[in-house]
Amino acid sequence: MPDQPETPPETAAELLAALRRLAGERKIDIEVDPRRLNHIDSPVASEADGNIWVYGAVGLAALLLWWKGIVPAVAVVAVGALLYLTLGRAYVHRRIERRVREKALSDLEIWRKLWRFPGIQLKAAGNSGIAECASPAGNWMAFVRDAAVR
Repeated sequence: MPDQPETPPETAAELLAALRRLAGERKIDIEVDPRRLNHIDSPVASEADGNIWVYGAVGLAALLLWWKGIVPAVAVVAVGALLYLTLGRAYVHRRIERRVREKALSDLEIWRKLWRFPGIQLKAAGNSGIAECASPAGNWMAFVRDAAVR
């Protein structure tokens, strides 16, 4: 008997599980734009990720202000700002990407909230016959149905 194609998943929960599976098999690429998802209402953003850099710089500046004076304290604040703009942002972006892959792909409610934000793009790896799908306007469920049967 010839192989019959699988029936595509139908419920949103089944489609999310299929998306997670297809992403794990590298049949679907999930591209994340952390700059667009680093929003206070985003389900994968956390203010604490950025705040730890500020608290560290301010704490060290306060210590230096008490110990050495205003000039070293201001220098530490400037270096802290520079470190945040380089290393800190990269750290925040990695955390957002990790939360998309670990948290949002595991919870339908979080995934639905996340899909309302621009910054997620789904691509069928190695299959140019399936159009890309970008949040929030794209239909991720139709994309997964299409990708699951091909």
